[in-house]
Amino acid sequence: MNYLSHAQHFLDRPAFALGTQLPDFLNMVNRRARARSKVAQTFVRAEDTFLADVAAGVVQHHRDDHVFHNSLEFLGLQERLAQHLRVQHPDPRGMRSWFTAHIAIELLLDAAITRRHPDRLERLYEIFQGVDECQFRAAAETLTGRELPNFTDMHQLFLSERFLSDYGTDEGLFYRVNRILQRVGLEPFQTAQIAWVAVARDWVEDRQERLLVVPAT
Repeated sequence: MNYLSHAQHFLDRPAFALGTQLPDFLNMVNRRARARSKVAQTFVRAEDTFLADVAAGVVQHHRDDHVFHNSLEFLGLQERLAQHLRVQHPDPRGMRSWFTAHIAIELLLDAAITRRHPDRLERLYEIFQGVDECQFRAAAETLTGRELPNFTDMHQLFLSERFLSDYGTDEGLFYRVNRILQRVGLEPFQTAQIAWVAVARDWVEDRQERLLVVPAT
């Protein structure tokens, strides 16, 4: 699951919602930093209520990811899309198809939610905009056990780029997927290969309700 998919049920609880974002947000900040559920669980009753709520959100993120990534709906669609990519656009190393299928389903779920509920995406950005950056960074450093000197810069980049909005168009999602592929050292798709995005979007839209996790807190 991705940003909005994780947060959409908790937008009335800003600190908790931010916690559901933190494990993925850290990939922008420091790929070696991890907000792990086991560590977060030790802070869910902290006297600092902001830290406690962020920690609880981190635990929720990992709980939802476990259910989602092991669901038959997700696994079946991931294999279907990976096979489509392997046939249509084979890559020499053989890793790109599986990885792309995995992340594309997540991004397209965010797009599907935004199409139906655009107010939810705006509310998520409002939460990021309204948080005390120093407080958010301090919570993240506590939960990861690392100093995160560029945390605030990445927070501002998240707000200025608004890349979650890009997922609503095939061109925007294609661009973002290629950026991710380059970041992890995989070959990006060529511009002429964009047609797979529309195929994947239709498949995800058709299965949106079955793919989405109904969280238990």
